[in-house]
Formats: sequence, structure tokens, C-alpha cells
Amino acid sequence: MTDRPPNWVLIEAAKRTDWGATYNHTLERLRREWAFPLSTFRALCDMIQKYEQPPVDRKLLCAEKAMFEMQHEAAKNAPYAITAKHVAIRAIELWEEGFGK
Repeated sequence: MTDRPPNWVLIEAAKRTDWGATYNHTLERLRREWAFPLSTFRALCDMIQKYEQPPVDRKLLCAEKAMFEMQHEAAKNAPYAITAKHVAIRAIELWEEGFGK
């Protein structure tokens, strides 16, 4: 692959090579490492980008599920009014329950 990889690919490759814990590289440094044509780091980045999906934000998953549940509840009980407070409380509950881990 010749396209520059997104940040999540560089970070994931650094984790897998244990660079994050050992050297505390910045994204700029990881991009320079990726730029070497025969770099094994570049090959790892290419494989991650090709075969894996970007990580999903768990907070966003909880909020989307809470909104879906509240809309479903409102559809069943027509006079029931959904407020942002209801959705926020349910999203927090989902987070605390470990949804999306």
C-alpha cells in the first residue's frame, strides 16, 4: 500500500511492536519510521490497514444504543416523551454495565 496510513494504524502498529511503552514515540516519529521503504514497521502498518477495522469509540456506542432504546420505548408508549436527560442517563448506565467492551 502506498497511501499514508491513518493515525490509528500507526498507533496500533506501535503497540504491537511495544514501541509505545518502550520509546514513547510521537505520531511524527512513527510516520518517519513508516516512510522507510523496506521497513518492517511499514509492512505491519500495511497489513493492519488492509485487514483490520479502526477502533470504535465505546462512548459513542453507548450513546447510540441508548438513543435506539429510548426511541423504541417511545414507539411502544406513544405519550412517553424522550428527553436528552433520559438518553444521557441510559448511556451512562450502559457504560457502567460494560457495554461495548
